[in-house]
Parts: sequence; structure tokens; C-alpha cells
Amino acid sequence: MFLKLFKIRNNLFYVSIIFFLQIGLPLNKILADDIYIAVASNFLTPLNSLKKSFETQNKTKIFISSGSSGSLYSQIINGAPLDIFLSGDQKLPKKIEFSQKGIKGSRFTYATGKLLIFTTNKFLFDKNFPQVLTSNNIKYIGIGNPKYVPYGNAAQQVLRSLNVFDKLLPRLILSKNVNQVFIMSYFGNLDLGFISKSDFIIKNQKGKVWEVPQSLYSPIKQDAILLNNGKHKKEAIDFLSFLASEHVREKLKKFGYVFN
Repeated sequence: MFLKLFKIRNNLFYVSIIFFLQIGLPLNKILADDIYIAVASNFLTPLNSLKKSFETQNKTKIFISSGSSGSLYSQIINGAPLDIFLSGDQKLPKKIEFSQKGIKGSRFTYATGKLLIFTTNKFLFDKNFPQVLTSNNIKYIGIGNPKYVPYGNAAQQVLRSLNVFDKLLPRLILSKNVNQVFIMSYFGNLDLGFISKSDFIIKNQKGKVWEVPQSLYSPIKQDAILLNNGKHKKEAIDFLSFLASEHVREKLKKFGYVFN
């Protein structure tokens, strides 16, 4: 059945099928009061925690599609039936807000991320920042692809601010999202990785991090926006109010996010 559907050339229908396969939901189980959220990979674990709490309090289910902000943006623009976009930046939700895909006035900053440099290679543990970046022992430095990954764009800003981007360019390994940078660093495939603080707090059991001064990169403000598909869903609107609540913000601080 699905093989036949894949052959249909209607882009919107194609994207919808791919989306529901991705989140593991059969097409005949789509319910009007369920919520479909696209979330930047750095926020996946916090969202799963919030999901359990929200579903317990409300008679609804949340289904999640996670990836780089850029890839999720492409899904939304191409018609994926999503209700909410939790981006890793502000730029893409702003673009959606002023397109026909998002609801104007619904966008807000739900968290601000922090950038760290991470390693599990013990021979680097005694190094200081920023000298660690130019150590002769380093072969591979991981960052999210700056074109699609907000934390990767921030990492690129750091390297340019330190005037070492051109020197380190041959050593840079671009990843499809910031979680992948953490995983590759954790298992020693990278000498250094530019990661989100949330990944380190949630997943780390070893390794060392260096705090990156905020003066070296623009604040990683992460915006949420209600999409057209969710504008008539009370549950989607309620979730955004829940996300903006003081109780949730206090909880997100424990995951490494900051609030102005």
C-alpha cells in the first residue's frame, strides 16, 4: 500500500505520509485532538519529559518529530501536518510567522540555549579555553552544520570571533544536528565537540566541558510558533501556554537552559 502512495507526485500528500511514518503513527490512527510537534534535537529530551506531564493533565496525545531546525523547517514549508514548531533558533520561526504556514502573534522564546565545548579525550583535560581548540593533538572538531543547525551556527561564530576559523576549517566535521555532535564526542570519534549544555547535563557520564563566553556568539534564543494546522486545536494552544508557564521554565533550567 505505502509503495503505491510513495509514487503519488502530490508533494503535500507525500510529505504527510513520510511524516506519519517517521513518528510511527499509522494513518488510520490520526486523531483531531492529538498534537503533532516538530522539535529541534537539542530540546527532544526536555520535550519528552514535558510530554508526559502534559498528557497526564490533559486528555490528548503528543507525537514528536525531531531533527535539525533546518530540516524541520523544510518539512513545514513542504506541507507536513504539524501543529507546533519548537525551533533551535528565532530566524526560522520568524520566517514561518510571515509566511502562510504560521499564526502571526503566536511566536515566543521558550528557552535560551548555552554552548559548550566537550571532550572525552583525557589528554585534553588539562588544557584551557580557548587554547584547547588549537592543540596540536586535535584532528577532528565537531559542530552542527551551520546552514541547518543553530548551535552549529553559534560554534562557527565562536571560531570566527577567536580568529581561528580558517585555521581549523580542515579539522571541522559537520553533523546533521547538535545531538550527533555530542554522541560522536562521547564515544571518542571527535577530539572536541561544540554541544548544547542540555545534552551534557542530560546524557553525560564522563568527559570534560569548557564554558564558551557568551560574548563570542549571539544568544541561542529558541522560539516556538503555532502552525496553521494547529490553529483550531485547543490542545495545541494549551500546550504552548503550558510551555510558557513559570513552572515549566523552572524545570527547563535544570536541563541547562537560561531565561532572561
